Amino acid sequence: MNDEKMLENNKGIYTIDAHYVRDNLAAVYLIHEGNEAAIVETANLHSLPYVESMLADIGLDENSVKYIFLTHIHLDHAGGAGAYMAKFPHAKLVVHPRGARHMVDPSVLEQSVIGVYGEEFVAKMYGKLQPIDQERLIIASDELEVMLGQRKIICRHTPGHANHHIAIFDTKANAVFTGDVFGVCYPELVNADGERFIFPTTTPVNFNPELMHQSIDLIRDSGVDVFYPTHFGGVTDVVHYAAILHAMVDDFVEITNSCKGESDLTAAICRKLDGYMWQKASDFGIILDRQAFQRSVGVDNQISAQGLAHWLSCS
Repeated sequence: MNDEKMLENNKGIYTIDAHYVRDNLAAVYLIHEGNEAAIVETANLHSLPYVESMLADIGLDENSVKYIFLTHIHLDHAGGAGAYMAKFPHAKLVVHPRGARHMVDPSVLEQSVIGVYGEEFVAKMYGKLQPIDQERLIIASDELEVMLGQRKIICRHTPGHANHHIAIFDTKANAVFTGDVFGVCYPELVNADGERFIFPTTTPVNFNPELMHQSIDLIRDSGVDVFYPTHFGGVTDVVHYAAILHAMVDDFVEITNSCKGESDLTAAICRKLDGYMWQKASDFGIILDRQAFQRSVGVDNQISAQGLAHWLSCS
């Protein structure tokens, strides 16, 4: 098996590194049940060959893929959706009701990203976003259930990070795919005991701390054994990490409120987040030095600062 792929457990869940921006930043998950498969997240179109390779490794092909689930439509999760749907002719795309229209006509989504990152970056990272036939969509109402062979998969609405966010529960594996609402947990962010460091992500423009707390509770109270954040890989001890996330969400809000009146609100929040995150990591016993830690989380801090500043301006 290639080194960019690994079997996460013995219940048919595989983690595939999308090699999005860097290694171990964004995952595409593959669920294998009998002669069928489902995919969770699509990163960008450049991740597709890694998924095809994994399918081949387990004896499946493009005709085996029954569902493609998107936790939400931010492009590090959904940028490859059109390319994936073109490749897997029998798949249905499962997406939150608020995200569906952007999959049918991705032009507004594409232009909004171009407005932030520029046309050259978007073309290189995503290519031209491909529209998806509306008849191939399944709208993920809250508590939607679908079957992958004998495996029941349940979608739950989990706002807080984005208002078009769902978590995907795999009842056979007693696992949940959490997208971004249950934190970011990069593999390199560990202490000497191998414990993973986790933190919330508050990307613009839909951050809502109250709803994020509710979504964290929904996942915590579900009784799952393992959660799979898109960033990155399976993590156990759900109750423990839920408590950490609750505290950090409150801290993010406190940091944001302390920056009221700053001439450059986003920059002020980001400076405080940088210091706060390093202090939390140091207390945790992170094995990276500060420079390496900042390389891992610096962009996340910048994006979270933008989301927090937008939330404060709308409060």
